[in-house]
Parts: sequence; structure tokens; C-alpha cells
Amino acid sequence: MKRLNLGFGITALAVIVVGLIHGGIAWIVANATWNPLETSLPTWAAFVYPVLFYSVVVSVVLIAWLITWLIVRSSKK
Repeated sequence: MKRLNLGFGITALAVIVVGLIHGGIAWIVANATWNPLETSLPTWAAFVYPVLFYSVVVSVVLIAWLITWLIVRSSKK
């Protein structure tokens, strides 16, 4: 069970790190190329949208961990 928890934890952490890097790069690019005449969105929106997507992915990983944990726990009894 320790390896299972470690695997899901590392996967969730990796998704969070990738999401923050992706969002940060998108924000930097948006600051460099943003034209306020083309959109009414602020530049930080380029950071928020990828981070929202990756938070959904982390939620899916955590739900998969919960389901797996419940299955393993019920099979041990």
C-alpha cells in the first residue's frame, strides 16, 4: 500500500508542478505579446486557464487513488 500511495502522490505532485510551469510560461508569453485591443481578458487569465485544467487532472488522480484505496482496503478484509 505504501508504494501505491507513493505512486499516486508522485503523480499528483508531478501534475501540479507541470501545471504551474505551463501556467507560468503562458503568463510570461501573454505579458510579452498581449494586445488589449484584441481581447478584454487580463494577462493573468493565461495563467489561470492552464492551472484550472491541471487542477481537474489532479482531482481525477486523487479520485482514482481513493477508488483504488477502497478496493485494496476491502480486499484485505
